[in-house]
Amino acid sequence: MATVKFYLTRPKSDKPTAIFFLMNYGAYTILPDGKKKYLPLKYYTNETILPERWDTKVGAPIAPTARNHRMNAGEYRELKAALDNIEVTAKDVLRRLENDGIQPTNELLTKELDKIFKGYKEIEPDRDVKDLLCFVKSFIEKTDKKPNTVKGYKQTAREIEGYIALTGKRLQFENVDLDFYLSFVEYLTNKGYSPNTVGARIKDLKMFMNEAYERNLHTNMDFKKKRFSKPKEETYSVYLNSDELKKIYKCDLSDEPRLDRVRDLFLIGCCTGLRFSDLSLLSSDNIDNVESVITIKTVKTGRTVVIPLHAIVRQILQKYDNELPRVPSNQKFNDYIKEIAKKAEINEPILLQRTKGTLTYAETKPKYDLVTSHVRKHNAFAI
Repeated sequence: MATVKFYLTRPKSDKPTAIFFLMNYGAYTILPDGKKKYLPLKYYTNETILPERWDTKVGAPIAPTARNHRMNAGEYRELKAALDNIEVTAKDVLRRLENDGIQPTNELLTKELDKIFKGYKEIEPDRDVKDLLCFVKSFIEKTDKKPNTVKGYKQTAREIEGYIALTGKRLQFENVDLDFYLSFVEYLTNKGYSPNTVGARIKDLKMFMNEAYERNLHTNMDFKKKRFSKPKEETYSVYLNSDELKKIYKCDLSDEPRLDRVRDLFLIGCCTGLRFSDLSLLSSDNIDNVESVITIKTVKTGRTVVIPLHAIVRQILQKYDNELPRVPSNQKFNDYIKEIAKKAEINEPILLQRTKGTLTYAETKPKYDLVTSHVRKHNAFAI
């Protein structure tokens, strides 16, 4: 099985240095003495980092904490996601070659990876090119959208990149048809994404295609067809009353640290009214224990808000020695909080009205199955 580890070109430098990886996949040569010499692939990425922000032992950027501000949370998540994508792509390219009956070599792997990660940069994005990913990367570089929106665009670009790596074909505007749509949706679904997450990627894809169309880069209008729609699932907002929040607060999770941490983050959200996007950026720098307030610039509105420091938040901060627990992905957060609500016996049956095609039907679900990160901002100061 192939293994990948990242390294720095100049680990002792005081300036940003290039990141490369070594992939061991079993290639070797026989030395004159008859011994094997393994030949890992050495590949330089387009990513750079200050060495002081790098964990040499792990081969990854150092995760930011309340005590460690070498790298802000946004930069860390973006670089970590980029490196994760590079590793997955490298392994996908290797697997594709092997599945096609082609003997992989370092030269061949480098050539294939260059097509994905570096080939597009050689084309001037503003010219009349037919390459979708080239345009997407250029668009992202120049857009003035909010950081959170751009973050979504970058995620979509990475998924397109991963799809290209898997299929081995560059994606031109003219190929973005219903067959591609169905194949891309299947690719995303197989990665375990929810219908709403898949829908977000398709929404971005349609926007990219429309932007390129407005620039006269193509005439393909398949992306506007009715079937070329973003998948979605019906969502329901539920509200937790004070008694239910107290149940969650008092629920014994001492034997399950992952749930305990998410429960604490959920309660911080309930006590502050902060959205998930804001909660994921919250650090001890935002907390003034002298004035007993939390001050933070919200992601969605860009406004700075000042929130009184709730007693529950104080307790949680003391529990973690003023280092807030790391926030998992939104998907995992929602999965865990449902599990927590179930353990806390938030069992009230909720009647839902669902529609499938022209058919409308009723369905009953326990309340714990409907609790998500969105519940928090509707219950501020309810405990």
